[in-house]
Amino acid sequence: MAKTSVFLQKFPHTILAVLGGCFGIFICLSDLFLPTSLRLNLFVLLTVILIITGLFLGLILKKLFFNAYRDTLTGLGNRGMFYHSLKNEVNRIKGKDLCLAMLDLDNFKQINDTYGHIAGDIVLKKLAKLLEQNIRKSDTVVRWGGEEFAIIMPATNMKGAYALLERIRTIIEAHNFGSEINSRQITFSSGVVSYLNVSNVLLTKTNELNPLDLFVNLADKALYKAKDSKNTVVTWNEELCA
Repeated sequence: MAKTSVFLQKFPHTILAVLGGCFGIFICLSDLFLPTSLRLNLFVLLTVILIITGLFLGLILKKLFFNAYRDTLTGLGNRGMFYHSLKNEVNRIKGKDLCLAMLDLDNFKQINDTYGHIAGDIVLKKLAKLLEQNIRKSDTVVRWGGEEFAIIMPATNMKGAYALLERIRTIIEAHNFGSEINSRQITFSSGVVSYLNVSNVLLTKTNELNPLDLFVNLADKALYKAKDSKNTVVTWNEELCA
């Protein structure tokens, strides 16, 4: 059984090609050797099989897409999903604004060192759920990596993004993350950038990074400033974060 499973995982394309070839040969032979009534029944049967196979393959592709773009620990989108979503949102801005926030948990290494990585994972999963519950339906939250997260906020200016991040920051700060970390307070720092505010920078520095990476880099610069104080939200501006 295990060997069969490994074979199916390694050679699905070969299996489908062989099955398709067999179906084609079978249909051709049926025209030569079977009476019309049986050919009709066979055609119906093969059509049903192909429909079921198509549905099955569709579910597999959906699962593969989900797994490829999801973080296995938190269930949030991963970095691949982030760039996919950010590119789509940038392409349909059409005069509206778009904000991006990068979040980093403060002193998270101390959590892992004190309570263990399992406890740290529990904190990350609870935090991910809190973030999902407190963003808008139009927003996208992903796990950037480690204890970092990112939130894409379409049709949102800097004022609105800052207000949302501040509200989430106070919710996280007041939340009890449980006995696994002795109800220790968890806080995060965040850097926020507005696409319209940095459009000039994106146009003048395209030789250094592509626009999406540069947009992320500017949010990172605001995050670095926030980490100086911790448990705070910093908005990007050329004077502060250039």
